[in-house]
Amino acid sequence: MEREKRRLAYFYIAPAALWLLLFMGFPIVEILKTSLYHTSYKGEVFVGTQNYTGLVGDDIFLLVLKNTAVWTVLAVLMNVGAGLAAALLLSRSTIICELIRSSLILAWATPLVVAAIAWKWMYNGEYGHLNALLLSLHIVDHPVQWLTSAPTAFGGALFARLWTALPFTTFAFLSALQAIPVHLYEAAIIDGTTTWQKFRYITIPLLRPVALAVLLISFIWSFNSFVFIYVITGGGPANQTQIMVTEIFRRAFGYFNFGQASSMAFLAFLLLVAVSFFQWRLFYKEEAES
Repeated sequence: MEREKRRLAYFYIAPAALWLLLFMGFPIVEILKTSLYHTSYKGEVFVGTQNYTGLVGDDIFLLVLKNTAVWTVLAVLMNVGAGLAAALLLSRSTIICELIRSSLILAWATPLVVAAIAWKWMYNGEYGHLNALLLSLHIVDHPVQWLTSAPTAFGGALFARLWTALPFTTFAFLSALQAIPVHLYEAAIIDGTTTWQKFRYITIPLLRPVALAVLLISFIWSFNSFVFIYVITGGGPANQTQIMVTEIFRRAFGYFNFGQASSMAFLAFLLLVAVSFFQWRLFYKEEAES
């Protein structure tokens, strides 16, 4: 009986799997093929793995790799941490919480390019709203050039990305919190547990499956955050905010070095597959234990 159920499940997912294989597998194969060639206006020349080995001694690529790691880790931690905190604060059934939950939809519904442009205007050193606010509150004495310094430009892009990603993680955690049976907390109160003990022994274990899914989605979205870097900082100053996806775009459509850009894209694909597989195995293990 169990074997029949599996065969039926495979039969139903086969059309979707074939569709994904056709429209995702073919581009991946083409990227791998292109990465083995050096492209120029004269045509293509087969170079084997030269595009890959050349990245090892590429100082810009190594800097981009470091920037991508820092960007992804910070973005995921900020997104998950802020989303969980917001969900805990907004889990109460009050009018204020309901209004805030409704307002979060605006950030989610705003197109990424529009949001990035708006944040870039706010960070403008001459007429940006952020400087106007800080000057009016006498926090700074003169306008700050936010996008000409690597730390502030990097942090500004991170905060803008958090603003658009926060609604998803907040509502994901909020849905999981509302699904936790109330009688568990009531029993804990009778047993005399503290707020921290309830959070540690009830909330966190029951949120773990959702947290793993949110971590995976946040990692993929953060790694592929092209819009915020491209629009807000452009990778500057001096490539200090350049990440993998923007560097791939620059080498492909700025320098027309499609072979090297494809090699970077294929390495990024392998990294995402490896992390996704690890997360899936971890999630599967959690499901089996529960």
